Amino acid sequence: MMRVLLADDESVIVEGLKRLIHWEDLDAEIIDTAHDGEELEEKILARKPDLVVTDVKMPKRSGLDVIRQVQGKSAAKFIFISGYQEFSYAQTALKYGAVDYLLKPVRARELEQAVRKTITQIEDQNTVEIFRGSKDEIQELFRNMNSENRYEGEELYEVFASSGIDFTDKIIVGLCIGPQPDVAAERIRDSFEHYNLLRFAIFNRLSEYFSEHRNGFVVKRDDYALHVLGVFPREEQACYFDQYIRPELETLETEYQLPLTAGIGIEFQDLSQMKNSYKTAQYCFELFFFLEQKVIDFQHVNKVFVDSEKIYDDAVAQLFPAIVARDGSLEEKVEKVMDVIEDMHFGHMMAAKSRVMLYTGDISSKLTDLHMINNDFYAMQDALQNRVAEASTFRQLREIMKDYFRNLMEEVEKSGRNRDSILIEDVKEYISLHYMEDLSIRKLAEVACVSQNYFSAMFKKETGENYKSYLTGVRMDAAMKLLQETDCKTYEISEQIGYNNVRRFVDAFKQIYKVSPAEYRKLLKTGQPVPEHR
Repeated sequence: MMRVLLADDESVIVEGLKRLIHWEDLDAEIIDTAHDGEELEEKILARKPDLVVTDVKMPKRSGLDVIRQVQGKSAAKFIFISGYQEFSYAQTALKYGAVDYLLKPVRARELEQAVRKTITQIEDQNTVEIFRGSKDEIQELFRNMNSENRYEGEELYEVFASSGIDFTDKIIVGLCIGPQPDVAAERIRDSFEHYNLLRFAIFNRLSEYFSEHRNGFVVKRDDYALHVLGVFPREEQACYFDQYIRPELETLETEYQLPLTAGIGIEFQDLSQMKNSYKTAQYCFELFFFLEQKVIDFQHVNKVFVDSEKIYDDAVAQLFPAIVARDGSLEEKVEKVMDVIEDMHFGHMMAAKSRVMLYTGDISSKLTDLHMINNDFYAMQDALQNRVAEASTFRQLREIMKDYFRNLMEEVEKSGRNRDSILIEDVKEYISLHYMEDLSIRKLAEVACVSQNYFSAMFKKETGENYKSYLTGVRMDAAMKLLQETDCKTYEISEQIGYNNVRRFVDAFKQIYKVSPAEYRKLLKTGQPVPEHR
């Protein structure tokens, strides 16, 4: 049974990981937990777990510090969990041989898959040097890299065994090569059948190239790319791609008139690192969505993230007021939001697309509820979702968003006549609930999601009076009720209706009702006529 140690500085996370999957069904048991880096290192060396599932950031020592410290002292495998913004840590984790790097919140399926990968690696780790293991071990490793069963492990082993590749003094690196995603999407829309023939021909030519030159072999091909383990002379480590791969890609591009892109994974010498190289190559291929570069090398991906959730919230908060006020800077604000999303989800295309759908859905729903747009909300979101799904680069996604918000602005302008009255009704309701607070024009403009100048003009137009006069009237009505129904003193009433200066309250009351609060109360007690409510 595999022995598992869980670590996170938050106890609730540790308890959640315990219950997230059925560990016993995977032939695994939780032997201990840790809540900081020093405790984790001590327990790894003392309890000798097979697997450590740990957060990256912890007190006293990070998870990455721990994996560095225990290398050579422990055979434990590591699965790291952390936030979107910490991709630079993922690079380091993979460098030190982590099995996987999961993003919070961790899903049960993701954790279970990572644990199964760990089990597979543990089963394979008897093979210490590259391709020095038994035939069965190598077949099993190839089989694990082809979970979709495009190739069987036995078939891949035969390709490897008959390749005649000399691994002496060589570097081995994962490569992921395929048609440039944005162009591929266009060709598929034009003719899927024709594109499929081109892709098939290119993949066959590449397979033949690696086989004939004995500098690599194909381990997998899918609908998007060819996955290769390249083998190149160590003395040409710095230039192997330009010398061996780029010329062949350029030849194929010219012949088939289809641009190609390549992802380069980490170089490795140990069998246990093969899947990491394969995985990082695929990751770099998918980075085309963000970088739009023909060749992306994992070792040169130095994207550094900052904690951008607050920046994101602040940027999104500016969109709704800009739409309502028909602000000319809306496009600039959309650009800002997209910049932040790119930072938050760099390397995770689906996360970026999901984030876009989330915030546009919230804004469109709010506009629909306020009757500020006439189009059916769900139809709008369905149309947007189709466009977002088809985006093959972040640049395209950015343009889709700018176009969407331009259209949204037009819809708001069309229904603008009803909008102002609805907004003012909302503001009046807000005043009725919060008149006892310090209600500045800035606060009320925020409630209406418009600029202060626009709010002032809109309020006067819809009510016939300025907001200060209206607010004063609401407060005076409240004061009259308190005078009629309570024994509160004048200064107490002043405080309860939002005045911090009793003299200002008395003056305002007299200006409207021609008597002071004290005089009003005397009139009540003597049964004389009193001013009516507004």
